[in-house]
Amino acid sequence: MIWFIIALVALAAIAILSWPLLKKPVAAPDRATYDLTVFQDQLKEVDRDVERGVLTEEEAGSARLEIQRRILAVEKAPTANETPTTDSRWRRVAIIGLLIVAVPALAAGIYLKVGTPNIQTAEKQGEEAEMNQMLEQLAARVAQAPDDIEAATLLARSYAMVGRFTDSVNVFKKVVELDPNAENYAGFGEATVFAADGKVGKDGHDAFVRALTIDRGEPRAQFYLGIEQNDLGKPQNAIAIWRELTDGAPAEAQWATMVKEKMAEVATTANLPPMTVVPQHALDFIPREEVALARVMTAGPMAPRRAPPAAAASTEMTPETKAKVEQMVAGLATRLEASPDDYNGWMMLGRSYVVLKNFDGAKTAYGKAVALKPTDLEPRMQYLASLMTTVDVAGEGALPQYVTDATASILQLDPKQPDALYVSGLAKVRTGDKEGARAAWTQALATMPADSPLKAYVERGIQSLE
Repeated sequence: MIWFIIALVALAAIAILSWPLLKKPVAAPDRATYDLTVFQDQLKEVDRDVERGVLTEEEAGSARLEIQRRILAVEKAPTANETPTTDSRWRRVAIIGLLIVAVPALAAGIYLKVGTPNIQTAEKQGEEAEMNQMLEQLAARVAQAPDDIEAATLLARSYAMVGRFTDSVNVFKKVVELDPNAENYAGFGEATVFAADGKVGKDGHDAFVRALTIDRGEPRAQFYLGIEQNDLGKPQNAIAIWRELTDGAPAEAQWATMVKEKMAEVATTANLPPMTVVPQHALDFIPREEVALARVMTAGPMAPRRAPPAAAASTEMTPETKAKVEQMVAGLATRLEASPDDYNGWMMLGRSYVVLKNFDGAKTAYGKAVALKPTDLEPRMQYLASLMTTVDVAGEGALPQYVTDATASILQLDPKQPDALYVSGLAKVRTGDKEGARAAWTQALATMPADSPLKAYVERGIQSLE
Protein backbone atom coordinates (compact mmCIF):
# COMPACT_ATOMS: atom_id res chain seq x y z
CA MET A 1 0.00 0.00 0.00
CA ILE A 2 2.79 2.45 0.93
CA TRP A 3 4.48 1.97 -2.45
CA PHE A 4 1.22 2.70 -4.24
CA ILE A 5 0.95 5.98 -2.31
CA ILE A 6 4.58 6.81 -3.11
CA ALA A 7 3.87 6.16 -6.80
CA LEU A 8 0.84 8.47 -6.78
CA VAL A 9 2.79 11.22 -5.03
CA ALA A 10 5.68 10.78 -7.48
CA LEU A 11 3.36 11.03 -10.48
CA ALA A 12 1.78 14.19 -9.04
CA ALA A 13 5.22 15.68 -8.43
CA ILE A 14 6.32 14.84 -11.99
CA ALA A 15 3.19 16.50 -13.39
CA ILE A 16 3.71 19.65 -11.31
CA LEU A 17 7.42 19.91 -12.16
CA SER A 18 6.93 19.11 -15.85
CA TRP A 19 4.10 21.58 -16.48
CA PRO A 20 6.29 24.72 -16.40
CA LEU A 21 8.75 22.98 -18.73
CA LEU A 22 6.00 22.28 -21.26
CA LYS A 23 4.78 25.87 -21.23
CA LYS A 24 6.26 28.60 -23.41
CA PRO A 25 8.97 30.40 -21.40
CA VAL A 26 8.11 33.91 -20.23
CA ALA A 27 10.30 36.70 -19.03
CA ALA A 28 11.38 36.43 -15.43
CA PRO A 29 9.89 38.96 -13.01
CA ASP A 30 11.98 41.84 -11.74
CA ARG A 31 13.54 40.45 -8.54
CA ALA A 32 14.49 43.89 -7.25
CA THR A 33 10.88 45.10 -7.42
CA TYR A 34 9.71 42.00 -5.55
CA ASP A 35 12.40 42.46 -2.87
CA LEU A 36 11.46 46.10 -2.36
CA THR A 37 7.79 45.16 -1.95
CA VAL A 38 8.70 42.60 0.69
CA PHE A 39 10.94 45.06 2.56
CA GLN A 40 8.22 47.75 2.55
CA ASP A 41 5.76 45.23 4.02
CA GLN A 42 8.33 44.37 6.70
CA LEU A 43 8.66 48.05 7.66
CA LYS A 44 4.88 48.28 8.05
CA GLU A 45 4.87 45.09 10.16
CA VAL A 46 7.45 46.63 12.51
CA ASP A 47 5.16 49.65 12.97
CA ARG A 48 2.25 47.32 13.76
CA ASP A 49 4.37 45.43 16.30
CA VAL A 50 5.18 48.72 18.04
CA GLU A 51 1.48 49.61 18.20
CA ARG A 52 0.66 46.18 19.68
CA GLY A 53 3.44 46.50 22.23
CA VAL A 54 5.35 43.52 20.84
CA LEU A 55 8.46 45.65 20.17
CA THR A 56 9.94 48.58 22.06
CA GLU A 57 10.91 51.72 20.14
CA GLU A 58 14.59 50.80 20.53
CA GLU A 59 14.01 47.28 19.18
CA ALA A 60 11.88 48.66 16.37
CA GLY A 61 14.60 51.16 15.47
CA SER A 62 17.16 48.37 15.11
CA ALA A 63 14.73 46.34 13.02
CA ARG A 64 13.98 49.29 10.75
CA LEU A 65 17.67 49.97 10.22
CA GLU A 66 18.27 46.35 9.19
CA ILE A 67 15.40 46.49 6.67
CA GLN A 68 16.55 49.89 5.41
CA ARG A 69 20.07 48.52 4.92
CA ARG A 70 18.66 45.78 2.73
CA ILE A 71 16.65 48.32 0.71
CA LEU A 72 19.78 50.38 0.08
CA ALA A 73 21.63 47.22 -0.99
CA VAL A 74 19.03 46.18 -3.59
CA GLU A 75 20.27 46.44 -7.13
CA LYS A 76 17.87 46.02 -9.98
CA ALA A 77 18.84 42.89 -11.87
CA PRO A 78 18.33 42.67 -15.66
CA THR A 79 15.13 40.94 -16.63
CA ALA A 80 15.56 37.62 -18.34
CA ASN A 81 14.07 37.71 -21.82
CA GLU A 82 15.34 34.58 -23.54
CA THR A 83 13.71 33.35 -26.74
CA PRO A 84 13.21 29.55 -26.74
CA THR A 85 15.28 27.62 -29.28
CA THR A 86 15.17 24.05 -30.61
CA ASP A 87 18.01 23.14 -28.24
CA SER A 88 16.12 24.55 -25.26
CA ARG A 89 13.05 22.47 -26.17
CA TRP A 90 15.15 19.30 -26.33
CA ARG A 91 16.68 20.20 -22.98
CA ARG A 92 13.21 20.52 -21.46
CA VAL A 93 12.23 17.13 -22.88
CA ALA A 94 15.40 15.62 -21.45
CA ILE A 95 14.71 17.17 -18.07
CA ILE A 96 11.19 15.74 -18.06
CA GLY A 97 12.61 12.30 -18.79
CA LEU A 98 15.07 12.70 -15.96
CA LEU A 99 12.25 13.70 -13.61
CA ILE A 100 10.28 10.56 -14.51
CA VAL A 101 13.22 8.43 -13.38
CA ALA A 102 14.62 10.56 -10.55
CA VAL A 103 11.50 11.66 -8.65
CA PRO A 104 10.21 8.16 -7.74
CA ALA A 105 13.71 7.01 -6.81
CA LEU A 106 14.28 10.11 -4.70
CA ALA A 107 10.92 9.80 -2.97
CA ALA A 108 11.51 6.17 -2.11
CA GLY A 109 15.06 6.85 -0.97
CA ILE A 110 13.99 9.68 1.34
CA TYR A 111 11.23 7.57 2.84
CA LEU A 112 13.48 4.56 3.42
CA LYS A 113 16.14 6.71 5.05
CA VAL A 114 14.16 9.05 7.31
CA GLY A 115 10.59 7.81 7.35
CA THR A 116 8.47 10.98 7.68
CA PRO A 117 11.01 13.82 7.72
CA ASN A 118 10.45 17.44 8.62
CA ILE A 119 10.97 18.73 5.10
CA GLN A 120 11.04 22.43 6.05
CA THR A 121 13.70 21.86 8.68
CA ALA A 122 15.74 19.77 6.27
CA GLU A 123 15.56 22.42 3.57
CA LYS A 124 16.54 25.18 5.98
CA GLN A 125 19.45 23.20 7.33
CA GLY A 126 20.51 22.40 3.79
CA GLU A 127 20.45 26.05 2.77
CA GLU A 128 22.41 27.09 5.85
CA ALA A 129 24.97 24.35 5.27
CA GLU A 130 25.31 25.35 1.62
CA MET A 131 25.74 29.02 2.54
CA ASN A 132 28.30 28.24 5.23
CA GLN A 133 30.21 26.04 2.80
CA MET A 134 30.20 28.81 0.21
CA LEU A 135 31.45 31.34 2.77
CA GLU A 136 34.19 28.97 3.91
CA GLN A 137 35.33 28.44 0.33
CA LEU A 138 35.27 32.17 -0.37
CA ALA A 139 37.15 32.93 2.86
CA ALA A 140 39.77 30.34 1.91
CA ARG A 141 40.15 31.95 -1.49
CA VAL A 142 40.64 35.38 0.10
CA ALA A 143 43.21 33.92 2.49
CA GLN A 144 45.12 32.38 -0.41
CA ALA A 145 44.87 35.49 -2.62
CA PRO A 146 44.73 38.48 -0.24
CA ASP A 147 45.03 40.94 -3.15
CA ASP A 148 41.91 39.62 -4.91
CA ILE A 149 39.70 42.67 -4.41
CA GLU A 150 36.64 41.11 -6.07
CA ALA A 151 36.70 38.05 -3.82
CA ALA A 152 37.29 40.14 -0.70
CA THR A 153 34.45 42.52 -1.57
CA LEU A 154 32.08 39.61 -2.24
CA LEU A 155 33.05 37.99 1.07
CA ALA A 156 32.51 41.23 3.03
CA ARG A 157 29.08 41.76 1.48
CA SER A 158 28.12 38.10 1.94
CA TYR A 159 28.99 38.26 5.64
CA ALA A 160 26.79 41.35 5.96
CA MET A 161 23.86 39.71 4.16
CA VAL A 162 23.86 36.72 6.57
CA GLY A 163 24.17 38.96 9.64
CA ARG A 164 27.84 38.29 10.42
CA PHE A 165 28.58 41.97 10.77
CA THR A 166 31.77 41.70 12.83
CA ASP A 167 33.27 39.42 10.18
CA SER A 168 32.04 41.82 7.51
CA VAL A 169 33.77 44.75 9.24
CA ASN A 170 37.06 42.86 9.44
CA VAL A 171 37.01 41.95 5.74
CA PHE A 172 35.89 45.44 4.69
CA LYS A 173 38.98 46.86 6.42
CA LYS A 174 41.06 44.93 3.92
CA VAL A 175 38.76 45.94 1.06
CA VAL A 176 39.19 49.68 1.66
CA GLU A 177 42.94 49.20 1.89
CA LEU A 178 42.97 47.47 -1.50
CA ASP A 179 40.45 49.77 -3.20
CA PRO A 180 39.58 52.91 -1.21
CA ASN A 181 36.62 54.02 -3.31
CA ALA A 182 33.38 55.61 -2.11
CA GLU A 183 31.28 52.46 -2.40
CA ASN A 184 33.71 50.39 -0.34
CA TYR A 185 34.03 53.05 2.36
CA ALA A 186 30.22 53.23 2.54
CA GLY A 187 29.99 49.44 2.78
CA PHE A 188 32.56 49.38 5.57
CA GLY A 189 30.76 52.13 7.46
CA GLU A 190 27.41 50.38 7.05
CA ALA A 191 28.86 47.14 8.42
CA THR A 192 30.15 48.97 11.52
CA VAL A 193 26.69 50.46 12.08
CA PHE A 194 25.00 47.08 12.14
CA ALA A 195 27.78 45.54 14.20
CA ALA A 196 26.98 48.26 16.76
CA ASP A 197 23.19 47.63 16.74
CA GLY A 198 22.38 50.60 14.53
CA LYS A 199 24.69 53.20 16.09
CA VAL A 200 27.12 55.24 13.99
CA GLY A 201 30.46 55.00 15.80
CA LYS A 202 33.76 56.71 15.05
CA ASP A 203 34.91 54.14 12.48
CA GLY A 204 31.60 54.37 10.64
CA HIS A 205 31.55 58.16 10.83
CA ASP A 206 35.08 58.41 9.42
CA ALA A 207 34.26 55.94 6.64
CA PHE A 208 31.13 57.84 5.58
CA VAL A 209 32.96 61.18 5.55
CA ARG A 210 35.73 59.69 3.42
CA ALA A 211 33.15 58.18 1.06
CA LEU A 212 31.60 61.60 0.52
CA THR A 213 34.93 63.31 -0.09
CA ILE A 214 35.42 60.85 -2.97
CA ASP A 215 31.84 60.84 -4.23
CA ARG A 216 29.65 63.63 -2.88
CA GLY A 217 26.54 61.80 -4.05
CA GLU A 218 27.12 58.47 -2.22
CA PRO A 219 23.61 57.78 -0.82
CA ARG A 220 24.38 55.36 2.03
CA ALA A 221 26.99 57.70 3.51
CA GLN A 222 24.54 60.60 3.50
CA PHE A 223 21.73 58.48 4.92
CA TYR A 224 23.76 57.18 7.88
CA LEU A 225 25.30 60.58 8.65
CA GLY A 226 21.70 61.77 8.89
CA ILE A 227 21.01 58.92 11.33
CA GLU A 228 24.01 60.08 13.34
CA GLN A 229 22.74 63.67 13.48
CA ASN A 230 19.36 62.49 14.72
CA ASP A 231 20.99 60.26 17.36
CA LEU A 232 22.96 63.34 18.50
CA GLY A 233 19.65 65.10 19.20
CA LYS A 234 19.76 67.21 16.01
CA PRO A 235 16.72 66.08 14.00
CA GLN A 236 16.70 69.30 11.96
CA ASN A 237 20.18 68.49 10.65
CA ALA A 238 19.08 64.96 9.80
CA ILE A 239 16.07 66.25 7.86
CA ALA A 240 18.27 68.77 6.04
CA ILE A 241 20.61 65.97 4.93
CA TRP A 242 17.78 63.70 3.81
CA ARG A 243 16.06 66.53 1.94
CA GLU A 244 19.28 67.17 0.05
CA LEU A 245 19.60 63.44 -0.64
CA THR A 246 16.05 62.89 -1.89
CA ASP A 247 15.75 66.19 -3.78
CA GLY A 248 18.72 65.20 -5.92
CA ALA A 249 17.89 61.50 -6.21
CA PRO A 250 17.67 60.08 -9.74
CA ALA A 251 14.23 58.93 -10.85
CA GLU A 252 15.27 55.27 -10.75
CA ALA A 253 16.64 55.44 -7.18
CA GLN A 254 14.69 52.71 -5.39
CA TRP A 255 16.00 53.72 -1.95
CA ALA A 256 14.39 57.19 -2.09
CA THR A 257 11.07 55.95 -0.68
CA MET A 258 12.78 54.43 2.36
CA VAL A 259 14.73 57.66 3.04
CA LYS A 260 11.54 59.72 2.78
CA GLU A 261 9.77 57.42 5.23
CA LYS A 262 12.63 57.75 7.72
CA MET A 263 12.57 61.52 7.26
CA ALA A 264 8.81 61.55 7.90
CA GLU A 265 9.29 59.48 11.06
CA VAL A 266 11.96 61.82 12.47
CA ALA A 267 10.06 64.94 11.40
CA THR A 268 6.87 63.76 13.06
CA THR A 269 8.67 62.95 16.32
CA ALA A 270 10.41 66.34 16.31
CA ASN A 271 7.23 68.16 15.20
CA LEU A 272 9.23 69.75 12.41
CA PRO A 273 7.68 69.92 8.91
CA PRO A 274 10.46 69.00 6.43
CA MET A 275 9.60 71.79 4.01
CA THR A 276 10.59 74.32 6.68
CA VAL A 277 14.15 72.92 6.70
CA VAL A 278 16.73 74.06 4.15
CA PRO A 279 18.29 71.07 2.33
CA GLN A 280 21.99 70.72 3.15
CA HIS A 281 24.64 68.20 2.28
CA ALA A 282 25.94 65.94 5.05
CA LEU A 283 29.45 67.39 4.74
CA ASP A 284 28.03 70.81 5.63
CA PHE A 285 27.71 69.54 9.20
CA ILE A 286 31.27 68.24 9.39
CA PRO A 287 34.08 70.59 10.55
CA ARG A 288 36.07 71.64 7.50
CA GLU A 289 39.35 70.53 9.12
CA GLU A 290 37.94 67.00 9.37
CA VAL A 291 36.78 67.09 5.74
CA ALA A 292 40.21 68.28 4.64
CA LEU A 293 41.88 65.44 6.55
CA ALA A 294 39.48 62.91 5.02
CA ARG A 295 40.42 64.13 1.54
CA VAL A 296 44.07 63.60 2.34
CA MET A 297 43.39 60.09 3.69
CA THR A 298 41.45 58.95 0.61
CA ALA A 299 43.61 57.75 -2.23
CA GLY A 300 41.24 58.27 -5.16
CA PRO A 301 40.47 61.61 -6.80
CA MET A 302 37.18 63.34 -6.04
CA ALA A 303 34.51 62.50 -8.59
CA PRO A 304 31.24 64.09 -7.42
CA ARG A 305 28.09 62.92 -9.18
CA ARG A 306 26.51 66.29 -8.62
CA ALA A 307 28.24 69.63 -8.39
CA PRO A 308 27.85 71.17 -4.91
CA PRO A 309 25.81 74.37 -4.56
CA ALA A 310 27.75 77.59 -4.95
CA ALA A 311 27.47 78.34 -1.25
CA ALA A 312 27.76 74.83 0.16
CA ALA A 313 29.91 76.05 3.01
CA SER A 314 30.32 74.33 6.37
CA THR A 315 27.94 75.33 9.12
CA GLU A 316 31.06 76.10 11.14
CA MET A 317 32.40 78.72 8.69
CA THR A 318 34.86 81.16 10.08
CA PRO A 319 34.21 84.86 9.34
CA GLU A 320 37.01 84.70 6.77
CA THR A 321 35.45 81.70 5.00
CA LYS A 322 32.01 83.26 5.04
CA ALA A 323 33.43 86.44 3.53
CA LYS A 324 34.97 84.42 0.71
CA VAL A 325 31.67 82.64 0.05
CA GLU A 326 29.78 85.92 0.00
CA GLN A 327 32.37 87.31 -2.40
CA MET A 328 31.88 84.29 -4.68
CA VAL A 329 28.09 84.70 -4.60
CA ALA A 330 28.43 88.41 -5.30
CA GLY A 331 30.58 87.55 -8.31
CA LEU A 332 27.83 85.21 -9.58
CA ALA A 333 25.26 87.98 -9.12
CA THR A 334 27.44 90.41 -11.08
CA ARG A 335 27.88 87.94 -13.91
CA LEU A 336 24.13 87.40 -14.10
CA GLU A 337 23.53 91.13 -14.51
CA ALA A 338 25.48 90.84 -17.75
CA SER A 339 23.71 87.57 -18.67
CA PRO A 340 20.12 88.04 -17.45
CA ASP A 341 18.80 85.15 -19.56
CA ASP A 342 20.81 82.51 -17.65
CA TYR A 343 17.98 80.56 -16.00
CA ASN A 344 20.27 78.00 -14.34
CA GLY A 345 22.47 80.79 -13.03
CA TRP A 346 19.55 82.52 -11.34
CA MET A 347 18.45 79.22 -9.79
CA MET A 348 21.96 78.64 -8.44
CA LEU A 349 22.08 82.18 -7.09
CA GLY A 350 18.73 81.67 -5.36
CA ARG A 351 19.94 78.49 -3.65
CA SER A 352 23.16 80.20 -2.64
CA TYR A 353 21.26 83.07 -1.05
CA VAL A 354 19.10 80.59 0.87
CA VAL A 355 22.19 78.92 2.34
CA LEU A 356 23.47 82.36 3.35
CA LYS A 357 19.98 83.12 4.76
CA ASN A 358 19.67 86.12 2.46
CA PHE A 359 16.01 85.57 1.70
CA ASP A 360 15.52 88.95 0.05
CA GLY A 361 18.26 88.04 -2.39
CA ALA A 362 16.70 84.61 -2.91
CA LYS A 363 13.35 86.21 -3.66
CA THR A 364 14.91 88.42 -6.33
CA ALA A 365 16.92 85.58 -7.89
CA TYR A 366 13.98 83.17 -8.04
CA GLY A 367 11.82 86.00 -9.39
CA LYS A 368 14.25 86.35 -12.31
CA ALA A 369 14.06 82.59 -12.92
CA VAL A 370 10.24 82.69 -12.81
CA ALA A 371 10.23 85.51 -15.37
CA LEU A 372 12.37 83.40 -17.73
CA LYS A 373 10.18 80.30 -17.32
CA PRO A 374 6.76 81.52 -16.14
CA THR A 375 5.09 78.12 -16.64
CA ASP A 376 7.81 76.17 -14.81
CA LEU A 377 6.91 75.10 -11.27
CA GLU A 378 10.48 74.50 -10.07
CA PRO A 379 11.54 78.13 -9.42
CA ARG A 380 8.21 78.87 -7.74
CA MET A 381 8.52 75.78 -5.52
CA GLN A 382 12.11 76.66 -4.62
CA TYR A 383 11.05 80.17 -3.73
CA LEU A 384 8.17 78.96 -1.56
CA ALA A 385 10.48 76.49 0.19
CA SER A 386 12.92 79.31 0.98
CA LEU A 387 10.11 81.44 2.38
CA MET A 388 8.79 78.63 4.57
CA THR A 389 12.14 78.37 6.35
CA THR A 390 11.28 81.72 7.95
CA VAL A 391 7.76 80.72 9.04
CA ASP A 392 6.90 79.46 12.52
CA VAL A 393 4.28 76.83 11.66
CA ALA A 394 3.27 76.58 15.33
CA GLY A 395 2.78 80.32 15.66
CA GLU A 396 -0.37 82.41 15.47
CA GLY A 397 -1.63 85.14 13.18
CA ALA A 398 -1.82 85.32 9.42
CA LEU A 399 1.04 84.09 7.29
CA PRO A 400 3.07 86.80 5.53
CA GLN A 401 1.44 88.03 2.35
CA TYR A 402 4.45 87.07 0.24
CA VAL A 403 4.00 83.45 1.38
CA THR A 404 0.32 83.32 0.43
CA ASP A 405 1.05 85.09 -2.90
CA ALA A 406 3.78 82.55 -3.75
CA THR A 407 1.41 79.70 -2.83
CA ALA A 408 -1.40 81.10 -4.96
CA SER A 409 0.89 81.43 -8.00
CA ILE A 410 1.78 77.73 -7.73
CA LEU A 411 -1.84 76.63 -7.39
CA GLN A 412 -2.73 78.66 -10.47
CA LEU A 413 -0.36 76.50 -12.47
CA ASP A 414 -1.15 73.25 -10.66
CA PRO A 415 -4.28 73.29 -8.46
CA LYS A 416 -3.36 69.84 -7.07
CA GLN A 417 0.23 70.58 -6.03
CA PRO A 418 0.27 68.95 -2.53
CA ASP A 419 2.97 71.10 -0.88
CA ALA A 420 1.26 74.29 -1.98
CA LEU A 421 -2.09 72.92 -0.78
CA TYR A 422 -0.53 72.24 2.62
CA VAL A 423 0.67 75.84 2.91
CA SER A 424 -2.69 77.09 1.64
CA GLY A 425 -4.49 75.12 4.34
CA LEU A 426 -2.08 76.45 6.97
CA ALA A 427 -2.77 80.01 5.82
CA LYS A 428 -6.53 79.44 6.07
CA VAL A 429 -6.27 78.00 9.59
CA ARG A 430 -4.31 81.05 10.70
CA THR A 431 -7.15 83.30 9.52
CA GLY A 432 -9.89 81.16 11.11
CA ASP A 433 -11.16 79.54 7.90
CA LYS A 434 -11.31 75.95 9.18
CA GLU A 435 -13.56 74.66 6.41
CA GLY A 436 -11.27 76.11 3.75
CA ALA A 437 -8.29 74.52 5.50
CA ARG A 438 -10.06 71.16 5.66
CA ALA A 439 -10.81 71.29 1.93
CA ALA A 440 -7.22 72.21 1.04
CA TRP A 441 -5.68 69.55 3.26
CA THR A 442 -8.11 66.85 2.15
CA GLN A 443 -7.20 67.58 -1.46
CA ALA A 444 -3.50 67.57 -0.54
CA LEU A 445 -3.84 64.09 0.98
CA ALA A 446 -5.58 62.84 -2.15
CA THR A 447 -2.71 63.98 -4.40
CA MET A 448 0.24 63.52 -2.04
CA PRO A 449 2.64 60.60 -2.60
CA ALA A 450 2.38 57.91 0.07
CA ASP A 451 5.98 58.53 1.13
CA SER A 452 5.66 62.32 1.41
CA PRO A 453 7.25 63.62 4.64
CA LEU A 454 4.40 66.15 4.87
CA LYS A 455 1.67 63.50 5.02
CA ALA A 456 1.75 63.16 8.82
CA TYR A 457 1.36 66.93 9.26
CA VAL A 458 -1.58 67.15 6.90
CA GLU A 459 -3.32 64.28 8.70
CA ARG A 460 -2.58 65.87 12.06
CA GLY A 461 -3.87 69.21 10.78
CA ILE A 462 -7.18 67.69 9.69
CA GLN A 463 -7.58 65.99 13.06
CA SER A 464 -6.99 69.30 14.85
CA LEU A 465 -9.98 70.78 13.02
CA GLU A 466 -12.41 68.26 14.50
